[in-house]
Amino acid sequence: MIIIKFPWKKNFLKTPDSILVKSKELQSDTQLVSSVKKVAMADIQNNLYQHVGITVSNDEINIASPILPKQSVGRYSNYNINGRTIIRRDLPKVDKSYSVEVPNFGDWSKGSHDMSWTRPVFQRTHWFPREIHLLVEILESDESSATVKFSLDQYIDRHSSTYEEDLLFHCNLLQENTGVCNIFEADATNEDYINTLHVNWEIFPPGEQNIERNIAYLISKFRAPSKELQEIIADRVNFFESLNPTQYIVGESKFSQYIGAMLKEDLVLLENVRYGNAIYILFENWKELSKLSRTELLNSAHRNFVRITHRGNWKNRVINTIR
Repeated sequence: MIIIKFPWKKNFLKTPDSILVKSKELQSDTQLVSSVKKVAMADIQNNLYQHVGITVSNDEINIASPILPKQSVGRYSNYNINGRTIIRRDLPKVDKSYSVEVPNFGDWSKGSHDMSWTRPVFQRTHWFPREIHLLVEILESDESSATVKFSLDQYIDRHSSTYEEDLLFHCNLLQENTGVCNIFEADATNEDYINTLHVNWEIFPPGEQNIERNIAYLISKFRAPSKELQEIIADRVNFFESLNPTQYIVGESKFSQYIGAMLKEDLVLLENVRYGNAIYILFENWKELSKLSRTELLNSAHRNFVRITHRGNWKNRVINTIR
């Protein structure tokens, strides 16, 4: 079987932290792995999304939905149709008995008898085919792009004993077919989906006299912030203050977790303090950033930013980069 190649990451070894955090913050126990994506019209015309039933003819977008993902898209699409047998090398072997019929004295004309033996074998886990279908809906479109909602047609239950396994499977199935993955409450509206594309940024002033107030204000933006998260926010604000920012920034949307600082009109520090592991230094006009989706912002194809992971003396690396 030939696997189709796409210009996006196909699979996760584990469920992304962002999905795990959001799944806990959702009010409903019935959840849906789904996402929204801004798709370029040129990509549709080049049949990049033909495998999920999106095509164009006479400048009109055509949708075939629901659609069963093709097994050639990736391994989870294959498991979805054919199931999977996993050899559990992490578990101790178990004895398995075998039996065959053999001729007496090597001559079938003299009759036959059964011969049995036992040997240790690895245990196996069997996944049955799930046959999950992909639903596709166009929420908005213009001449250059379309905002597409991708969702799976089976919900997952947060209280199910197989929830973690189901969540990873659903995430991988959606990711390898569309290049995006998110999770929503079962009754989320289309407006809820569209709102995840854009972050509305709130800007407020820095200053030593405002540090404690700014820290408290940022902490208030997070639902049930842990002590660790509060300490991270305080650390970031104090670090930003040492860089003499002109403004502080906080992302305003239902699930955004972004804070940052503007040092110049074309120099912004930004990070997701809830589940990020890096700070981004962006060298571009701040007004343009609000037009990008969160995915576009953090996974932009252009090289007009620097990503510095929180390892070692990362603050010094930030300082050396912005000098």
